Amino acid sequence: MQRPVWLLSMDSEQFNAPPTTTAGLSSYYRRYGARSAETHIDLVHFQHADDIERWLGEWSATGPAQVRAAAAAGLRPTLGFSVYTWNAAEFLALAHQLRQLAPELTLIAGGPHVQQAEDYVGEEALDVVFLGEAEVTLQEFLDSATPADWPQINGLAYLREGAVMRTAPRERCRELDSFPSPLDVLELTQPDGRPRYDAIAYETSRGCPFKCAFCEWGTGAIGSKMYQWSLDRVRSDWEKIVAAGIANNIWLADSNFGALKQDLAKAQMIVELKDRTGLPRSFATSWSKKHSRQVQEIALLLHRNQLLPHYQLALQTLTPEALRLSNRQNMSANEYQPIARQMSEQGVPIAAELIWGLPGDNLADFERNLDTLLATFPNINIFGYTLLPGTEFYARREEYRIEAIPVAGYGKAKGEYVVGCHSFSRDEGEEGYFLISAHILLVHGYIMPLTTRLLALTGAVPVSPLLRECLRASIAVVQNVLCELDPGDRMAVYEQRNAIYLAALASPELLYSTLTQVIAAHCRAHGQNPQPVLQVLALDRALCPRVGPEQDTLEHFDFAADQVQQALSAMSLPQESLAREPCTLRIRHPGGVGDILRDADGGSWLRGVVLAREDSTSATQAVALA
Repeated sequence: MQRPVWLLSMDSEQFNAPPTTTAGLSSYYRRYGARSAETHIDLVHFQHADDIERWLGEWSATGPAQVRAAAAAGLRPTLGFSVYTWNAAEFLALAHQLRQLAPELTLIAGGPHVQQAEDYVGEEALDVVFLGEAEVTLQEFLDSATPADWPQINGLAYLREGAVMRTAPRERCRELDSFPSPLDVLELTQPDGRPRYDAIAYETSRGCPFKCAFCEWGTGAIGSKMYQWSLDRVRSDWEKIVAAGIANNIWLADSNFGALKQDLAKAQMIVELKDRTGLPRSFATSWSKKHSRQVQEIALLLHRNQLLPHYQLALQTLTPEALRLSNRQNMSANEYQPIARQMSEQGVPIAAELIWGLPGDNLADFERNLDTLLATFPNINIFGYTLLPGTEFYARREEYRIEAIPVAGYGKAKGEYVVGCHSFSRDEGEEGYFLISAHILLVHGYIMPLTTRLLALTGAVPVSPLLRECLRASIAVVQNVLCELDPGDRMAVYEQRNAIYLAALASPELLYSTLTQVIAAHCRAHGQNPQPVLQVLALDRALCPRVGPEQDTLEHFDFAADQVQQALSAMSLPQESLAREPCTLRIRHPGGVGDILRDADGGSWLRGVVLAREDSTSATQAVALA
């Protein structure tokens, strides 16, 4: 019989793609493994956590017997997990179940989440953890005769006589073309020729020269030289991907795309593929932290060819102490204003990325920085800081008094979200997550994005505290619908933000009348006339995503709403004279809230679109709130 080996992987809830990581391991062993002919590697890929229970039920019918037979034949059956934050809880639980069902099974794990091996070997049902790049390590491990050979295999951690033993570090591969393609062992199409996947994650390089204290890029590649595959290898794989019809997205899993000289040729290659085949439809990556001329050229090239959904500037924080502790104080990307201006002038959809909860930050500084960025970037993505094993902050969590709790920030998977540290209290930390919820619902959800931008551009009142006030008022609107939600539990609000969003949009009259009162009071408290702001809130209300089918409406405004929208979309303050020019606009609403749209992050996709300015002053609905 052949030795059975199972390699398990699972998608995040936001991204479904082929299991290129475990496929790469299988492909390498198939080419270089001394015992490859007598080994059968089964790639088990879960698209959703719910798939695990079904697979386990099927496996338990035949798997334990197969394991016992292989062990009796001296073949050491093995099952491995590719562990990331989004699947760690499910995979560790599954490991315990498998240990009960098949004690003879050797359970191994690798991936970014388990690089702090002492937290897993001996503590969880894992026999071995792989440290660093695993292609060569797994090949040597599967070819080893007995556990007595493990000390000679670099890059392992395992239990011996009750203590965790680490072998010598695995040196990173410099000649990446020696790794065969994961596509060699993956089936990208169905039997009828249809693509199995809509998107794919693909790496053209490994390594990252930066040492961000919060980041674990790859496995042990932080602060290291970048190595890359040849253009011939990349082209060969990309041709296979588009030939399989994988259409929606190629996500490039490189740490600093644009930093290497060869990256421009890769961008030109993806453009040529789209020109010739129509695929892929979009391209995403993690961009270089240095906004060089080449990076600009690549972004503009992809934008001109409609491949670039956004160019994301990973600022993470602007607070000086947080930058210092994160080892990011000297990054050129911190000089963000000229970058944002240059990209915006070229029409590139630029976005900024922030992380709340980094040691050294505090809510007051974070909110001031956010208000500044709201006046600079058309899009901002804010993430809660998840404490990752293997990072500098994880190692120094006691020094910085880091407090983290399990939170389902995106989907069902729980991460260890930081809610307190030496620079901010637990109360302040949770209020920061409340701010993230407010920003997602009110800005990303397209409830009051233009109002928020007007206030930020004006700079006369603090915007972030207002967002929090508006969210608290919005929760009160839906309290009778979401009876089990405790409005004082800010982390529960963060987890249930999408339910709050959908419930609020189901009662738009009450929602916007409530927001009107809150915004007017906030403006007056800071000595400002609320009239111009409430005019723009009327425009936000007219464009907000709606329940029901697609429909066209006529909306009457007591100001030049179309021109105000154009100015704010261009990150400019509208002319004061526009406030005195009434107009009627025909607006098309896609509808679909609660059916198509279930996530506040997608609100802008189903917002209303202005079709034309109407000559008639009649309207089906008066929406001026001032």
